[in-house]
Amino acid sequence: MAKKYYSTKIVGIGGEVDKFTSLVKMLVIFDDSMVLPELRNCAVLHSGNNLTDVIKPGDVLQLAGSEFKILNVGNEVNNNIKRLGHIVIKFNDDRDDLLEGSIHVEDKPIPKIRIGDEIAIVEAGSEILSGKTAAVAGEDKALCKTVAQILESNGAQIVDGDADIVVKVK
Repeated sequence: MAKKYYSTKIVGIGGEVDKFTSLVKMLVIFDDSMVLPELRNCAVLHSGNNLTDVIKPGDVLQLAGSEFKILNVGNEVNNNIKRLGHIVIKFNDDRDDLLEGSIHVEDKPIPKIRIGDEIAIVEAGSEILSGKTAAVAGEDKALCKTVAQILESNGAQIVDGDADIVVKVK
């Protein structure tokens, strides 16, 4: 399973958030208790800010059931999250347009976000087989179990029948 090192829940969505996502492909995120009144209307508000590692390129942002590879991280992102629960997420591949407090993620459609959705960041590489099924067969049951555990720890769902990945252990 992927190491999740940032997680929070959305508790409010400002009235201008849809404009930000559609016009400039950006989300402004603030801890509900830290946001300035003049920024509430354009921000996604969260509570329970919990960052236990350093956000870095290659890791994965999870938002409302969608995943985005993190491409670039501004120098102040980790400090801003810890102190203010604040981050700017830009959904574009323009790495030259980086702000000190923003991260850039891959340019994919931004999902419709709702109150109660989770915003999370997970370590890169640990979910490489996410969405794939795997079947492991062979005479050496201990080796089969070990291979299955490795596949599962990388995101694959282990099944008995037809699978995307079939491993035959001799």
